[in-house]
Amino acid sequence: MFKVVQVLNNNVAVVRDNDDEQEIVMGRGLAFQKKKGDIIADTKVAKVFALQDSHTVSDLTTLLANIPLDFITESYDLIKRAQDKYGFQVETYINVTLTTHLFAAYQRMQRHEETINYLPDLSSNYPLAYQIADDFMTYFQKELGISFPSYEKKSIALHFINAHIDQPEHKSRYPNPNSQVVEIVEKELARNHLVRNSKNDGDFDRLLIHLKYFVVRLHDPQNKELIVSQKMIAEIKAEYSQAWAIVDRITEQIRQKLNVSLSMTEKMYLTIHIERLLQEEKDDIRI
Repeated sequence: MFKVVQVLNNNVAVVRDNDDEQEIVMGRGLAFQKKKGDIIADTKVAKVFALQDSHTVSDLTTLLANIPLDFITESYDLIKRAQDKYGFQVETYINVTLTTHLFAAYQRMQRHEETINYLPDLSSNYPLAYQIADDFMTYFQKELGISFPSYEKKSIALHFINAHIDQPEHKSRYPNPNSQVVEIVEKELARNHLVRNSKNDGDFDRLLIHLKYFVVRLHDPQNKELIVSQKMIAEIKAEYSQAWAIVDRITEQIRQKLNVSLSMTEKMYLTIHIERLLQEEKDDIRI
């Protein structure tokens, strides 16, 4: 038996269980005409998910606005299953980023759009993430009848690589710098109306790869800054002024929150990645 705390839609609600713990329950029509304090019977509930952090409800609400419930529940369930089965702990933002990516990929499949995946194969360095990606593709086919192209394995694995928490027991004392960088960048992009969709999905993945290796470079004492000419910097700032302004704001937030200063090379690379996203957005507006 569950007591309603908040109704998210007809099929999803935040509840308290018999131990007075807050959870999210999902099931067809389980919250229809329900309000705070009402009871939901166990027999109505198909899936139960823990409230992992303060962002869980808002993240789920965002997904529910655009993605079918069965797709969300399958993705959430597989993310949790991967953590339990392989002990591969991930930051909670993966629920949004991976689910959104997979639905965008599914939409492209429905439109019969040809896609080239330029992501590198990192399976030799991250075999467990690729095994998890195999599981994702297998179970989506089994449960929802969706057969993702084989190249999607690289994208799914990348999401797990980026969100991986190396030392979950130290999470509160030693925040994962990669997740913090990703969060800073994604929030700033969202403020500029740059969000992942079926058109820019590949560019978002390439940006995630760059951010992953950026964090690695931060902790590499052998990493050397490339020398960049002032002429090149001036040209990029002039040609990509909007992207450069976004990167300036990202740079300041990373400095304030992580006490890390981005090199000029890093700013240039980020500007180019973000310019690609801006161009995709402008193309959509023209259409």
